[in-house]
Amino acid sequence: MLRDKILERLKMQNDIEKILDKIMNKKSITQKEAEAIYTNEQLNELDYQLKQEPILSKEEQEEYDKIAFKEDMELFDRIKELEAKKENKILEIVQKLEKNLSSSTTSQKQTKQETKLNNKIDNYFNKYLEYKKDFYKISDSSIKSYKASYKYFKYFITNNTNLNFSFFKKLQKQLQQLPKNFFKYKKYYTKDFKEVVKLKDIENYDTLDNKTINNHIVNIKNFFDYLVYEEIIEINPLSNIKPLIENKEIKKEEYSEEELQEIFNSDIEKEYLNMCKVALYTGFRIEEVLSIKKENIKDNLIYLDLEDTISKKHKRIMPIHNNIQKIIQNQKKYNKGDFLFFDGNSPAEVKNVGKRLNRRLKKIINNPYKSFHSFRKNFSQELEINTKAEDKIKKYLMGHTLNKDITHTVYNRSKINIDKLFDCISQITFKYK
Repeated sequence: MLRDKILERLKMQNDIEKILDKIMNKKSITQKEAEAIYTNEQLNELDYQLKQEPILSKEEQEEYDKIAFKEDMELFDRIKELEAKKENKILEIVQKLEKNLSSSTTSQKQTKQETKLNNKIDNYFNKYLEYKKDFYKISDSSIKSYKASYKYFKYFITNNTNLNFSFFKKLQKQLQQLPKNFFKYKKYYTKDFKEVVKLKDIENYDTLDNKTINNHIVNIKNFFDYLVYEEIIEINPLSNIKPLIENKEIKKEEYSEEELQEIFNSDIEKEYLNMCKVALYTGFRIEEVLSIKKENIKDNLIYLDLEDTISKKHKRIMPIHNNIQKIIQNQKKYNKGDFLFFDGNSPAEVKNVGKRLNRRLKKIINNPYKSFHSFRKNFSQELEINTKAEDKIKKYLMGHTLNKDITHTVYNRSKINIDKLFDCISQITFKYK
C-alpha cells in the first residue's frame, strides 16, 4: 500500500538523519547505525517504487502531506493560535480605551449641555408647547398634562442641577414618595422634598401611583427628544430610563339583585346607605358623590363640576331619578355645610369616607371584586341593557369623553339634550326592595 511505503520511506530517512547528527556531533554510533548509513541503494529503490505509483488523487495527496509534514503543521497551528490570542488581547485593550474615551466625551458633552439648559429651560419648554400645538394640533388637555409633568420636573431642579441619567433615575424614585394632588396644597409644594417626606409619616397620605409617574416621565422624555431634534442638546438623558411596573387594577364586579337587597336592608348608617343609592342611580364615583354641592342641585338636576382635574370627565349634568329624589331632599335638609354628603371631596375626606364605607360593605358582601365602585358598574350595565338611548347619551351619563364624536363636538357644539337625559334615566329600574 502507498501509505505503508510512505511511512517506511520517512522512517528510514528520519533514522539516517539522526545517525548523521550523532556523527556530526562526534558521538559514537552502533554497528547497526553504521550499516544503516549505507542503505542509499534501498532508499533509491523505494524512491523508484514510489515513482512507479500512479499520480496521487487529491485525498491521497492530503493524506501524504499530513503524514510528511505533521510536525510542521502542528507548529504552524500553534503559532496561529498564539497570534490570535495576542490579537484578541490587544483588541480587548483597545476596546476598553475606546469605551473610556467615549464615556468621558459623553460626560463632558452632558455637562456642557446641562449648564446650557438650566439657564433657559423655561424658554425651551414654552417653545416646545408651541411646536406641539402648531405641528401636532394637540388638545388643551394634553397641554395641561405636559405642564403638570414639567411642574413636577421643575420642583426638583435648581440652576446647578446636573440633568443627567442619574438625576432622572433618582427623580423617578422621588416621585413615588410625593402625595397625590401634590400641587393642590401649599403645605406640600411650598416645602422641600425632605420636609414633604416627613409629612408622609405623620399623615400617611396616598402617593402618586406608578402609572401617573410613568406618564410624567414620558412627557418629560418627549420634551428632551424635542431638544435633541432642535440640536439644543446632543443626548437625551432619559433614553435609558425604564418605566415602573404598574399595578394591575382589580376589575370590579357589579352587585347582584340579592346582594343589593342585602345592602339596602342592612343596618349601615343612613348617610352611607344614601351615598350608595345615589351612586347606584347616577354611576358617580365616590369623589363625585362627595363633590355634590347643595347649590348645584336645581330643577331636578345635579350639575357636577369637580374642580382641580385635568380632564373634563367630572363635569356633566345628571337628572335625578325618581327613586332618589326623596333621599337628596333629606340630605340637603339635614347635612350641615355646603355639600350633600359629609364635608365634601377633599382628598382626606374622600379617603376616609371611602375606607369607612367599603369596610361596612365588605362586612355584608365579602368579595374582593366588589366595593362602592360596583354601584357604578350596576348603573353602567343597566344603561346598556335596559335603556334605548343613543350611545352618546349613555357615554355622557357615564362621564366618558365625547371628544372623538364629531357630531357631538362640531355640529352640536358639545351640547346635550336634557330631555333625552331624563328619558334615559327614567328607564333604569333596579328590582331590590
